[in-house]
Amino acid sequence: MWMPPLEDAWQGKVQFYELIFGTWTVYVFLVWLWQKVLKEPLDEWRYVLLTFFGAGAFWINHYWLKAPFPVWLILINAYTVFYLVAWWVIGVRGRPRSLAWKAGALGGAVAYTVAFIAFENLARLGVERWGMHEFCWMTLSFFGFWWLILWRARSTVVPRQIA
Repeated sequence: MWMPPLEDAWQGKVQFYELIFGTWTVYVFLVWLWQKVLKEPLDEWRYVLLTFFGAGAFWINHYWLKAPFPVWLILINAYTVFYLVAWWVIGVRGRPRSLAWKAGALGGAVAYTVAFIAFENLARLGVERWGMHEFCWMTLSFFGFWWLILWRARSTVVPRQIA
């Protein structure tokens, strides 16, 4: 498989504590968006997959943000198209809703992206401006994921099988 060379100088100013904090918080946003705004709850695996794909943009921004112009532009545009198609297939396609609802749901991908970046930048702001150590954001995220798992486990009732 062909892979362009990866230079350390191409890395963006994004840290993994930002990704970890952004991931669990944007998951909450994603559930809210589909359940409260779009009024079309998704299966839990769909939330997980959309969040996983959303976090994939972090990889590009971390490792390729300062790459030469054509490399970065091709990667970010290709990933954007991939993500919008995945959002459509995972969340929108096949739903018996109006064209306006489907357009709004597709626009939700933009809102999701903005929210993800905002949560990541909140963590960055905490470290760079407020003097918090990144360990604090990792700790918040540890407990945040714990809470998220418990919250979503309560919302999804799976019948127990008796042996």
